[in-house]
Amino acid sequence: MNSFSGHITDIKTNGTMSIVCVEVDNGEELMSVVIDSPESAPYLKKGKKVNVLFKEMEVAVTTQKELNISIENRISGVVASVEMGLLLSRLILETNIGEVIAIISTKSLKQMELVERIEVVIMVKLNEIILAP
Repeated sequence: MNSFSGHITDIKTNGTMSIVCVEVDNGEELMSVVIDSPESAPYLKKGKKVNVLFKEMEVAVTTQKELNISIENRISGVVASVEMGLLLSRLILETNIGEVIAIISTKSLKQMELVERIEVVIMVKLNEIILAP
């Protein structure tokens, strides 16, 4: 599980659903959708510290800097290491927020020609970001 600490910078709520913006400790902003509101979840307050979590399998990787796609969370990085398996491959990515681990198919790894030191953009859908107070 990828895990980073940060603090809530903004909350937009409609009914029982909120989109929460979190600035991780180095300044990058990540967004999460939670099925809660500031009224029902006391931790949903601007300035409150939270941990941002997302699974390795939820990380998408691209080499295209300007990809027109509906994924809000995007972080530039560099492939630090590759562990190629028969079906799945594990990438360790150096990013501004720290080390991010991604698990992708080996087929994709080969098609994209991902190797160490190549620049990438990682993306995580906002519904895959977990906030933990």
